[in-house]
Amino acid sequence: MRQTSEAPFLGRQEELTRMGDWLDRAAGGEPRIVVVDGTAGIGKTSLIRRFLADRARGCRVVTASGEELERELAYGLTTQLLHHLSGTARAPLHDEAHDTSPGTAAPDPISVGAVVLDALGRFQDNHPVVLVIDDIHWADTPSLHALTFVLRRLRVDRVLTVLATRDPADPRLPQGLHRLLHDDTTLRLTLEGLGVPELTALNSALGPAPLPRRTLVALRDHTLGNPLHVKALLQQFPADVLGADTVLPAPRRYERIIAERLAACDPGSRRLVQAASVLGMSSPLHLAAEVGTVLEPLTALTRAMTRELLDEGPAGAPPQVVFPHPLLRAAVYRGLEPAERSHLHRVAAGLTTDPWTALRHRVHAAAGPDEQLARELDVFASRQSGKGAWSAAASASMAAARLSAEPGRQARRLLRGVEYLLLAGDVSQAAELEQTVRGMAPDAEQHYVLGHLALTTGRLDEARGELAACWDTCDATTGSETLRKAAEQMAWLCLIQGDAPRIIHWAERGLALPPGERSSFLRDSLAIGLAVSGDHAHGMRSLAHLPDTGPRGTPEQLDGLLARGMLRLWNGQLSEARRDLKDAFDSHRRGGLPYAALVALGFLTDAEYRAGQWDEAIAHGTHAVSLAEDTDQMSILAVVHAVTAYPLACRGDLRAAEAHARSAADHARVLGDVNDSAFAATALALVHTARGDHDKVIEELSPLLRPETGHRYGIEEPGLVAWRPLLAEALARTGRTGGAQAVLAPYERRAAERNRPLEQAAAARCRGLLEEARGHSAAAGRAFRDGFEHCARGESCWEESLLRLSYGAFLRRSGRRKDAAAELEAAHETFHRLRATPYLERCDRELTACGSVTARPRSARHPVLTAQELTVARLAARGMTNRQIARELLLSVKTIEYHLGNCYTKLGITSRVGLADKLARNA
Repeated sequence: MRQTSEAPFLGRQEELTRMGDWLDRAAGGEPRIVVVDGTAGIGKTSLIRRFLADRARGCRVVTASGEELERELAYGLTTQLLHHLSGTARAPLHDEAHDTSPGTAAPDPISVGAVVLDALGRFQDNHPVVLVIDDIHWADTPSLHALTFVLRRLRVDRVLTVLATRDPADPRLPQGLHRLLHDDTTLRLTLEGLGVPELTALNSALGPAPLPRRTLVALRDHTLGNPLHVKALLQQFPADVLGADTVLPAPRRYERIIAERLAACDPGSRRLVQAASVLGMSSPLHLAAEVGTVLEPLTALTRAMTRELLDEGPAGAPPQVVFPHPLLRAAVYRGLEPAERSHLHRVAAGLTTDPWTALRHRVHAAAGPDEQLARELDVFASRQSGKGAWSAAASASMAAARLSAEPGRQARRLLRGVEYLLLAGDVSQAAELEQTVRGMAPDAEQHYVLGHLALTTGRLDEARGELAACWDTCDATTGSETLRKAAEQMAWLCLIQGDAPRIIHWAERGLALPPGERSSFLRDSLAIGLAVSGDHAHGMRSLAHLPDTGPRGTPEQLDGLLARGMLRLWNGQLSEARRDLKDAFDSHRRGGLPYAALVALGFLTDAEYRAGQWDEAIAHGTHAVSLAEDTDQMSILAVVHAVTAYPLACRGDLRAAEAHARSAADHARVLGDVNDSAFAATALALVHTARGDHDKVIEELSPLLRPETGHRYGIEEPGLVAWRPLLAEALARTGRTGGAQAVLAPYERRAAERNRPLEQAAAARCRGLLEEARGHSAAAGRAFRDGFEHCARGESCWEESLLRLSYGAFLRRSGRRKDAAAELEAAHETFHRLRATPYLERCDRELTACGSVTARPRSARHPVLTAQELTVARLAARGMTNRQIARELLLSVKTIEYHLGNCYTKLGITSRVGLADKLARNA
């Protein structure tokens, strides 16, 4: 029998070299990710430890790990990270308004990710950082979303992130994290088993008797070279057994090895290790000692460390105990006798002051169904849901379901848990429970949850059937809350499909029921349904309950705010729309509906594009895309990709614009949403317009004219999406005047009926182009001038600059060069300010044709700063610190420092002194 000793590190030299190269790049300001994957026991942790010991000696190391026993503990992994980053014994997650320590209302992963970013920025001040997260497949979902958020925002940070997992394709991992793991800049290392030379070295290290090569070959084939299994066999069986011409034995369970180490400990050390396993991967030493009734905790910790059962945590007060590996902690925990495990959890529950932690310990202590505890968990879940802490609510509801003795109560609690998972954006875990939900006795609540799940995952026909069945099967026992939520989801489904009458129908049915306990989308749906069906005034009246400004602490103060911003946008009230949409985004993120927050940010991008605020539009649009991907909010991705493409296309960044537009088209196809398809097609048409390819514009937009497109309420409403003006312009410019007239006339009529100045201005510009193409110069001139009158009734906008360019070109072709030059010079100034390169070039050509020297504004509006740089510079000019700017923009401090450095260089300054003056003079 071999002696138990530490096995040497064998092989993996190529992997170490590649990881070292990635660390060098990260240390140079190019943040990188390494993914180490392979089966359990293959050596992932050993490889990482050797890498840290050999290659990362000059770095600051932050470690955390997922834990199978704590997958439902919201932000458990993130708390580990912040514990190391902050260097304090207790590092609660918080922002300015939220405390997210366990048991309180947790903010969304974006807010938590921002806290981690801030801490990580401070941690890397003097040395590169290696961020190691083991067993990410066992991490809690909110932490995975927050981690995704952080990793996507490390732009110039000196951070190498090393992630270890058994399967990088695990469906539990958020889609945004999947994309990062498979990105071209991510190093993927898949570990295979050891070869015979490595097994020979391992055999020599572990025992006095060398095994013949044929035995080692058989051992490799039997274990596939898995180091953990090989080591177990070498330690547990003599050479004659391993060399026998029989089937090799299976390795004993890892728990047996740990049990032997634990049995060799003195009673105090053993009790300390066992108590620590109940508390988690790490815990305060004094708490573990109190739970385990250990009289001399420091002595017990020292002896447990000698047996390699515990480690001492980072320096801090009070001292911490940490398990070297999650597998070790799990082995100790599972090795406890059931009665002892239950006893320790009960003791731990009595010692903690945190309600959620106490409830969790009581759940683990339960010997069977416990209706009293289940009711307490119900109350906790209800309170958390009322605060918008959906992940905590889901965990509590799931635990309550497991403790329910009565099948009906168990089903109700499980259904609520699945709903909370969906509201938290944890679609993968909700989907895992779908078959369990389907196995329940069908009733209204079951149909609602299945419909909500189907809608979230893009199965629209199935969603419609389940949600309709919820109403059809309701009876006297069905709660109004269930019916209200089913109506909300049905209204959202009809909104996706552009069916305005059904949007209104379901919103009114839901609003006729008693109000619910949380924010809902019913008031928003009603107002949007009314607006897209042509009754904008009625839609606005339905929102009369909303105060002009915040706070938005109750559903009454928040529900409908998003819709009001959207209706004001479509009506051309751009300033008021931007205010409402920004307020809706902030308010929904603080405890409303996650998908509503992203819808608000997407339409805020559109409002800023129309208003000619392109730096803000690009910053908010890319932010919206990132957040939607980070939190798996797929239903809004088509819109946010499309609106982000708008200013990029007009600015001439055609590669980025086209990438966003095609992503929008891909997502629209998945949902089969005609409105999303119109947004995507419009984005691609803007790219082709910027290139001057009018035939491509016609090809892209003509399918929207087909009757089989579907419900046309949304795409035909002036102000929602401007595909008809783009198509009419392209048809007129290519001489297809009949087609242009057929496309333009309905748009003109509707814009006039709605009395929307900005849409009437766009229609007038297209009418001018069409009449000029027909040879009707007088009619063309009148149309262009009408357009200016419409613009005068609204706000300053991008459309006015396009009108000046079109009118100036018309005047130049009519021989009125002086008048033409005046219009073109005014347009040129705006194009120059916005850096609208394609339009600036056309304006230059027209001015040259007028015989005029191209008008150059005396000072360009920061022509050398990117949109992100300008946004950072403006916030710095207001007196905000780098850390405050980082939190405002949800970027890392290092990224802010990088952007500010670029601003100083480009503007010819060396510090913040004079930055405000420089921006003001160039405004």
